[in-house]
Amino acid sequence: MKTSSNIILVLILLIAAASCKKDKFTPLTTPPPGLGGDTWAQDATDLFIHDSMTVPYNVAVYYKWLPGQLDFPSEITPPDEAQVIPMLKALLNVAYAPYNQQTGSTAFLRKYLPKALEMAGSAEYLPNGAIFLGQAEGGTAMLLYQVNNYSRKKADSNTFKQTMHTMHHEFGHILHQNVLYPASYKTISTGYTAQWYNVSSPDARAQGFITAYAMSGPDEDFVEMISSMLAGGDTGPSGGYDEYEALLTQTGGPGSPGYTTIKAKEAVVVDYFQRVWNIDFYALRAKCRTAFVNYLQ
Repeated sequence: MKTSSNIILVLILLIAAASCKKDKFTPLTTPPPGLGGDTWAQDATDLFIHDSMTVPYNVAVYYKWLPGQLDFPSEITPPDEAQVIPMLKALLNVAYAPYNQQTGSTAFLRKYLPKALEMAGSAEYLPNGAIFLGQAEGGTAMLLYQVNNYSRKKADSNTFKQTMHTMHHEFGHILHQNVLYPASYKTISTGYTAQWYNVSSPDARAQGFITAYAMSGPDEDFVEMISSMLAGGDTGPSGGYDEYEALLTQTGGPGSPGYTTIKAKEAVVVDYFQRVWNIDFYALRAKCRTAFVNYLQ
C-alpha cells in the first residue's frame, strides 16, 4: 500500500508541476539584491593597479573588502585604501625589481607570480599564539596581511623587512610548487615539530633551523631559508629582523651543529635557484639588500 501511495503522490506532483509551467521564459534584467556583484567608479588606486601590476605582471589586486577570501571567524581588519598604493610600490621596488634585474626582464615574475594578490589590513592571529603574515594558495593567489602597518621610514625598518620577508617566503612557495626542491633537503634536519611556536628563533638556529617557523616542516624550512637570506629573519642578535649573516651567530658559530646544518640548507637553496631557474642567488640577494636600503626614508 505504501508503494501505491508513493506512485500516486509522484503523479500528482508531476501534474502540478506541469500545470505551473509557463510557456515563455522571461530573463531577469536586474540581478536579485546582493547577487549582482560590487561596482564602483575606477579611481587612482585602480589605475595604478592596472598600469603597475596587471599590465606588466598579469596580476589582479583585490583590496576591496572581500571576507570570503579570508579565513573566518578570524578577526581581520580591512585594508586602508590609502596604504594600498604605497604597499604596492614597496613590493614593486624592493621585492619585484631585484628579480627583474637579475633575470633581465619582467617575464619571470609575469609567468610565476600568482595571478591574484589579496590584501588584508591586519594579521591573522591563531589560537596557539602564532600569526599569519601571508599565504600562498596553490600558486594561484597570494594573500598579504598587515597592509595597514606599512611604513618605509627607517625607524620602522623592522616592520618593512618583515613584510619583504613575508613576500619572499610566499613566492618561495610558488616556486617550489612549480618545481620541487631536491628530496634530499628533507633529510638535512630531523627536528620538525608541530609545536614550533614553543621554540624561540635563536634556539631554533642552534638546532639548525633559520627561524622557529622553519621547524614546522620541510616546505616551510626551505622557503624560510630563501626569505631569511633575501630579507633577514626575526629576533636576531639585535632583537629585530637582522641580516642572514647576523642570524648565523646564534647557531653556535662555524663548526657547530646548528651552523653546519643551516649552511648545508643554504647550499641546496643556491643550487636550486641556479639549476632550476638559472638565477644567481647571491647576486639576487645583493640586489634585494640594495633595493631595501635605498627605499627607506
